[in-house]
This record gives sequence, C-alpha cells and structure tokens, in this order.
Amino acid sequence: MIIGIDIGNTTTEIGFLRSETLIKSYKLKTDRGKTQDDWFLDFYQILGIESFPEAKDFVVSSVVPAVEDRIGKAVEKISGKKAIFIGKDIKVPITNRYRNPEEVGIDRLVNSFAVVKKYGYPSIVIDFGTAVTFDVINEKAEYVGGAIFPGIDASIEALFSKTAKLPSVNLQTVNHIVGKTTSDSIKSGIFNGYLSMVEGIVEKINKEAGYKHRVIITGGNGKLISEGLKIDFVYDEFLSMEGIYFVYTEYKKG
Repeated sequence: MIIGIDIGNTTTEIGFLRSETLIKSYKLKTDRGKTQDDWFLDFYQILGIESFPEAKDFVVSSVVPAVEDRIGKAVEKISGKKAIFIGKDIKVPITNRYRNPEEVGIDRLVNSFAVVKKYGYPSIVIDFGTAVTFDVINEKAEYVGGAIFPGIDASIEALFSKTAKLPSVNLQTVNHIVGKTTSDSIKSGIFNGYLSMVEGIVEKINKEAGYKHRVIITGGNGKLISEGLKIDFVYDEFLSMEGIYFVYTEYKKG
C-alpha cells in the first residue's frame, strides 16, 4: 500500500492506495499559511483514524510549491520516510510535446498518464478543479497540450464579487435555458455555459486532430456538469489519485 498526496490549489487529498484501488481518501484545505506542525497534526489524525499498517511510500503530486517543503517534512516526521515528489524525484513517463515542457502542471501529466494506462488513447482529459483543464493525448500516447478555463467556483465567485446586485448561487443541474429569476438565470448561464464549452471544445479538438478522442471527465464539479452532456464520456472520480499510483509503479519497475 502507498499513500498518495494530491496537492491542488484549493484542496489536498490524502489517499490510501492498494494496487490502483483507492481504499479511502480525505480532503483538506490547501492552506498556504499552515506550518509544518499543522500538516503533521492533520496527517497524524488521518493516519490514526484509519489505523492502517505502515505505508510503503508516500507519493506526492503538487501544483502548489509554497507548501511542498512543509508537507514533505511533515511526512518524514510522521513516517520516517522521505516523501517522493512526482516531477522532482520521479518523472511522469509520458512523452510531453508542449513547446516548453516544464510549463505543464504535474497534475495534468499525471491525469494524462492515468488515462493512457486505464482507458487508452487518443483521449481528452477534462478536469473540473480550481481551473477547468482540457488535456489531449494523441494516437501515439503523447501528451500534446490542451486548454485552460476558469473553474466553475472561481467564475461564480468572480461574478458575485464584481457585481453590485447579482446574488451568489450554488452550482446545480438545470433543465432550462431561459431563467425566470436572476438566480435561475445565473444558474442557467453557468451550467449551460460550461456544458456548451465542453461539447464545443471537444468537437474542435477532434476536428483539429482529424480523428475522435475518448473523453474522460474528473474533478469535483465534473460529475454535475457531465449529467447534461450529449457526447460520449466516462466520469472517473478518482483519476488523479490512481494516476499517482500508476506513475509510482512505473518508477518502481525501473
């Protein structure tokens, strides 16, 4: 068993993985103000709750450099093991065709490699996180790039904070386009807007490539948005954590 730590801009997920199966996971707020001791206490409480046997390794995927050193030291303090950071200690074993490969977030490469291993290629990975990312794997299993959009929660917050009279709303499925109240109009705009964005971008990627791609959706808001899609797709809630395991096992193969 390994413990995967997925550090995102908004949340940090701690997952217990046996083979590629996620047995259990916990999510914490990615608070850049937390000290090493704060992270240590978080990990101690989680490991104590689960009473799992000692993990073979702690493997970290991170897009927040500001917290990496503190989390790494907290892991070493609680386990006596050095955390293995994907991107620093081990590489994601996928050919990266980005013009400047170092620009690509580790989370995007981990997701892409997970899709190659689990679903095949060519594929498009759509991750509804703090940002909404589209990542494209071509017919040679190479990562070729993608597109990045503001995340749903960020869009809602920006709309609320930058306007005087518009109310804050929660994302939910809607079955209409034309809202009859301001709140319903915002919900329709967000839900239907992101639906159309997903369907439109997938269509454009397929057209540009000259062939169709499998579509895999993941991330917190992905489940809700996917309920309205009229394209073929797979929703995989645990793709990122499984990707950590796949990268780790390739590394162990040598």
